[in-house]
Amino acid sequence: MDKKIERQKRLLKISIGLAIFFFLLSGLLIYLNFDYLAFKFLITQKYIYTDTLDTVYDKYLKTDPNGNYLRNFDDLVIALSTIGITYENKDNYTYLYIPEAYEAYKAYTMDKGLKTEVRIINDDIVYLSLTNFSKYSLDLIKKNMDVLTSRKNIIIDLRDNGGGRVDIMRKTASYFLPKTAVIAQVRYRNRIQITKSRTKQVLSYDNIYILQSGSTASASENLIAALKDNLDNVTLIGENTFGKGIGQLTIPLKDGYAVKATTLLWQSPKGYDIHLKGIAPDIEYGDPDMLEYAIELLNSVLSTENVE
Repeated sequence: MDKKIERQKRLLKISIGLAIFFFLLSGLLIYLNFDYLAFKFLITQKYIYTDTLDTVYDKYLKTDPNGNYLRNFDDLVIALSTIGITYENKDNYTYLYIPEAYEAYKAYTMDKGLKTEVRIINDDIVYLSLTNFSKYSLDLIKKNMDVLTSRKNIIIDLRDNGGGRVDIMRKTASYFLPKTAVIAQVRYRNRIQITKSRTKQVLSYDNIYILQSGSTASASENLIAALKDNLDNVTLIGENTFGKGIGQLTIPLKDGYAVKATTLLWQSPKGYDIHLKGIAPDIEYGDPDMLEYAIELLNSVLSTENVE
């Protein structure tokens, strides 16, 4: 009986201690956020020009609050803050997704990723049209690994590839690079990280031709830089790329919203900064028949090699 009473006393002390801890923690959070909470209360509960609030909610969140200004007020603050950042820094990649836009973005990412294509051109060449860097494009690469390894030369089509997830790009690059090869030099707010290939090289070719356009951007430019800086058999054909040497992080929020912000800058493995500059091709070519041109050029090179 005494042991049972002692155990109950310990449990009571623990419960009281936890209650005090959470009470103090709540008080600290309120203190640290007092200015914002006071502003939120003032605008959502006391501001007299509610027609203006209705207009602001409709303009920036595409929603009718129906008098409930507390709901989604945080999202409104995020939207206005990111607009200010964009205005001051011309950073068009930091913004709030409203639910409809975020769903459309996810659907677009999936649809475009599923258009990734792998096919055999001839006995010597395999073709990879990489449309973005998403789990869908990566899955298609994995499913077609037998085809990709069946030929000694590859044409990688990155025209109109606007990028995608950085982690997917790194996994894709790792297929083409030796283990521990540098993929990029990445600068975050408080640190610099050298990202390297973490897996064994499974895609090795005699020749790698990469097709690029003015819409080849971001992660696709990083892939180009990683392969070009590490391998001596890469030829770039097309136009100067877009020039986006920054990356963003997207965090889903409540009620279907999401916030996106620029969180990193990257340079090529050799330290080249492509932001607002892009990557120049080895062979300039801007016609729509770029793939046919690349096939003809590579066949010519292979024919010469065979003769020698």
